[in-house]
Amino acid sequence: MVKKQISSKQEKLMNVVIDKDLEELNKVFSNNTDYKISILPANEITNQNIKNSDALFLRSVTRINNALLENTKVKFIASLTSGEDHIDHEFLKEMSIQLSTGKGGNSLAVIEYTLSVISNLLMGNKIKPFESSIGIIGYGNIGKKLKSILDEINYPSFVFDPYEPKNSSSFEKVLACDVISIHCSYSKKGKYPSHHLLDKNIFSQLKDNQFLINTSRGEVLSDEFYFAKNKDNFAFDVWPNENEIDFTKLQKPYLATPHIAGKTIGAENNFTEKALKDFNVYFDKKLRTLDLFENINFIVDKSIEKEIDFFGIAPSLFLKIYDVKRDDLIFKKFFGTKQSNFSFQDLRTSLKRPGFNSHKLAGNLSFKTKSKLELIGFRL
Repeated sequence: MVKKQISSKQEKLMNVVIDKDLEELNKVFSNNTDYKISILPANEITNQNIKNSDALFLRSVTRINNALLENTKVKFIASLTSGEDHIDHEFLKEMSIQLSTGKGGNSLAVIEYTLSVISNLLMGNKIKPFESSIGIIGYGNIGKKLKSILDEINYPSFVFDPYEPKNSSSFEKVLACDVISIHCSYSKKGKYPSHHLLDKNIFSQLKDNQFLINTSRGEVLSDEFYFAKNKDNFAFDVWPNENEIDFTKLQKPYLATPHIAGKTIGAENNFTEKALKDFNVYFDKKLRTLDLFENINFIVDKSIEKEIDFFGIAPSLFLKIYDVKRDDLIFKKFFGTKQSNFSFQDLRTSLKRPGFNSHKLAGNLSFKTKSKLELIGFRL
């Protein structure tokens, strides 16, 4: 009789599958007896293993499509990432599966990464403050935020986005900039597909004193950008076929990182909060995130203001908090020996960092300086 009661209770439990690398979500659900939780590595999140699941919490490494979801009981999916090229929206709509994404949740983190690259270029005298032009490809959440910062610090900048013609300069104008930063979404279809948007013809036209930063998707660039041996002025955070690529065959760029531009503690908290909020609304639940916000006190002095007057930004401050070269040194070991398929993701997960918004700055600063630092994401 007791066994029947237990079985009946278990049948009423909501079945939830969570990617094992979504650590905060795992903690939130694991302490709640109203759910039957399966915590799985990405390679085990398969159609067979989610057959009876009601909800999935996934990362971008899992393709959300017919192969994953056909003949399952899934009603809700949260993809805790800003990109959506791994999602078959039409199939989800057809199956009436509710989707939650973290679009825009890591915007500040990607901006920090980009500013770290720019800081390295400034400190290395590779570009000039207030003179070198910066071209932005893509005018979504990240592109808009980056443009607002560049306008505030009086750096010449130009945007190309065919979906935003009122705010867009020509593609040629952007490609002629001293620094080109890519922030477009990835697509193979649609009116303006971005697959190989920068192809071999554009590659051949780039000058040696131009710098290209890609934090969007690896496939926005054609193969020439990764295999050619005559270009060392690239900063790449994303790669084509990231789970399958053999890095021993690639040319090392100026800076290389394993898809971690948007991977800060603050960004992941944003993703978690958004996923839980949408889950609660859909299922009428009241789950709450854990209070894991990291507060790092950081004292600055008046020298920061002199630096901002000279550079427009504060490179030394940015690089003390996050210098992209640290992750570059770690990641370039991948170019020496062939890694297993999951080593890339393991390394990516291990490089999560505190972002600018995890730092509270203290110091006697002017209102103007504080405004600039707050715009970039610092707390004061």
